[in-house]
Amino acid sequence: MGNSALTRLLTPTLIIAALLGVFLLCCPGARAERVRLTVGVESLDYPPYGSYRNGDYEGFARDLLDSFAAEAGVELVFVPLPVKRLYQEFLETRTLDFKFPDAEEWHPSKRAGLNVLYSDPVCTYTDGILVRPDRLGRGVEGISVLGIIAGFKPWLLKPRLSPKELTVSENASISGLLGKALRGRVDAIYVNQEAAQHLLDEMGMHGGLVLDPDLPHTTGDYRLSTIKHPAVMCRFNDFLRSRTPLIDSLKRKHGLPVR
Repeated sequence: MGNSALTRLLTPTLIIAALLGVFLLCCPGARAERVRLTVGVESLDYPPYGSYRNGDYEGFARDLLDSFAAEAGVELVFVPLPVKRLYQEFLETRTLDFKFPDAEEWHPSKRAGLNVLYSDPVCTYTDGILVRPDRLGRGVEGISVLGIIAGFKPWLLKPRLSPKELTVSENASISGLLGKALRGRVDAIYVNQEAAQHLLDEMGMHGGLVLDPDLPHTTGDYRLSTIKHPAVMCRFNDFLRSRTPLIDSLKRKHGLPVR
């Protein structure tokens, strides 16, 4: 059959279909929309790990998870929630696909009977008790009122604190908690050391509160967690293991220690 005869047989509809097939063959991503997955995050100003500011989630975790999503071909939607509600929607109603940050030892009673999967360590953290410099060295006996973020549990500190020994004053934000300690409205605060120092620097109060090394504190790893998506978690762990230079560069960008 000659070219002219073949051209007559290809109707405009067939030509469009043929061109569409070539496009889909060359562009596999166009075959289907990217899978949308939700990541529950804390609606706190929590630099450098992850902060919810001006209606957007930003920081190290955002950069890291966006980099993973681009490589995995998924779309991550960040859902900022107060800490208590975040636990409820991830562990109880299970409306969220992932949670960050997370750790197996946080609220273990809420996880009983659930198959929660955790990623390899994403970054380290130190939670401890910060005091004004003039209150250093007074020990646990010097704390009558301890400030904490609502939803956080100071009983994970090592050695453990007894809730009977002190009064707990909750606050919805770290900045508000820092303000209470700076003004002497609480004797000490239980908070992430890195986040507190970043916020103090932003407030122009560098050194206004310091970690008392003689008071209980704990060091651990932040992880990504899921109940619903073990396959995606496997891909995320592969990403953490294979992209060390990228991850280290993101840590340096946000002022986090690199192992």
